[in-house]
Amino acid sequence: MLHILLVLHLVLFAVSFAFTAGLGILQSRVARSGDAQKIHDVFSAARPLSVAGGIGWLLTALVGVGLAQASGFDLGASWLIWSYVLFAVLMAVGFGLHSPHQVKVIAASANGMTPELQALLKSPVAPLAGMISAVGVIAIVWLMSSRLA
Repeated sequence: MLHILLVLHLVLFAVSFAFTAGLGILQSRVARSGDAQKIHDVFSAARPLSVAGGIGWLLTALVGVGLAQASGFDLGASWLIWSYVLFAVLMAVGFGLHSPHQVKVIAASANGMTPELQALLKSPVAPLAGMISAVGVIAIVWLMSSRLA
């Protein structure tokens, strides 16, 4: 059973990462093109996958907690507490910054290259949220693999 939980946890992690971070990288590159139609098409196509990725992160965490418990780890261990905190930060950044920004870009890009779209594309929100997310994911992977804290 542990092997099944571990594989499920890792597969959910990989899919969730691809659907959020992977698509986020693609969207940032397309956004730099300045082509409103291309931006609209890519952001619109990525939206359902990004939402699925966010849900995937939640499932990854639930399976991870189940895996830790089934493995006999103390769920109050410091490495897990730090992981919970970082996961909460990732969820807040994802659902609080990345998702609303994506929705705004989709809406603004539907009207061509407007001042609203230009402002959104120049906004530091997405790059800063991306940096926070990247550091958070790297830290969680380190905590999960080292079990130190």
